[in-house]
Parts: sequence; C-alpha cells; structure tokens
Amino acid sequence: MSITIDWKVNDVESVIADGGVTCVKWSCSATDGEQAYAVNGGEAILEPDATSSDFVSYDDLTESVVMGWVKDSLGEEEVASIEEVLTAKVTAQMTPVKQTGLPWSE
Repeated sequence: MSITIDWKVNDVESVIADGGVTCVKWSCSATDGEQAYAVNGGEAILEPDATSSDFVSYDDLTESVVMGWVKDSLGEEEVASIEEVLTAKVTAQMTPVKQTGLPWSE
C-alpha cells in the first residue's frame, strides 16, 4: 500500500457582516491501511478584504478554496514539512523497532 495524505478543513470563523473568513481550523493526516498519524488543531489566521476582486464570502466557500488559503498561509516548505513528518510517522508505525510487554507472561 502507499501512504495517503489528507488535508481537511475542520471549522471556519467568519465576519457576519461580509462573510469574510478570518480563521480556519485544519488537520492533516497520513494513512496506510490501518496505520495512521495526524496533525490536528492547526489554525490559519486570514485577513480578508471584502473589496478585493478575489474575495469569497462564506456562502460561496468550498473546502478546496479554503484549503488553498490554508496552504498558502503555511507556505510550500511548511506544507511539505508537515507531509514529510506524517509520512515518516506512519512509516515508523509500519516498521516498529521497539516493543512492549513482559516476555514471561506470553
């Protein structure tokens, strides 16, 4: 199997008056079969400009648009770093180097 990276928007905070999104809570997970590892609770703080030509109000949002904002706010290097760390954690779970237990009770 191969490791799958999944970015998800968990919640958004917006200004009631214009629908501009000011905060996005996101998570990123890596999975390979039953092995999984995730980063939860990240926040991207945004400063929307309702007068801008590319402004998207709350009612017109899609998860793809919001996730684009999150990744833009993090930057390419941070996104890659998060994905690399998660991939390494899942890989480590698939190939353990430590074990726990009591050998005399088995």
